[in-house]
Amino acid sequence: MKTLILALVLSLTGANAPSPKQEATATGQYCGRLWSNGNLVQANTEFKTEGDGRLTGTYEFADIGTMTAGTLSEPAAVTGLDHTLDWQDKYGSGKLILTFKPDYSGFTGKWRDQSGSPNELWDGVRC
Repeated sequence: MKTLILALVLSLTGANAPSPKQEATATGQYCGRLWSNGNLVQANTEFKTEGDGRLTGTYEFADIGTMTAGTLSEPAAVTGLDHTLDWQDKYGSGKLILTFKPDYSGFTGKWRDQSGSPNELWDGVRC
């Protein structure tokens, strides 16, 4: 009973609510999946917000018994939840078009190569 009352008091006082200084951002590591070579494979994506507001990052994905690494870079800063980043790894380069959840707990996206196809799944949730 004491635990329930404490939880209620904390909830009513906002003790568990993030302060304005703890504003959600895309910065962080996300565990997810992406389509590669006809398979849905494990992917780890890490985003960083640069001083000018652009998203950059790195990723790695399961690739025939190893992990293949790549980089991400947003050409210009964007406000909001929708972002388009350039990806590059040993297989080439292209675009990752993604949308973050409003609390930045995850994202869903599609990647494509320089030719504009295919549009394949790439997603993640905070690790």
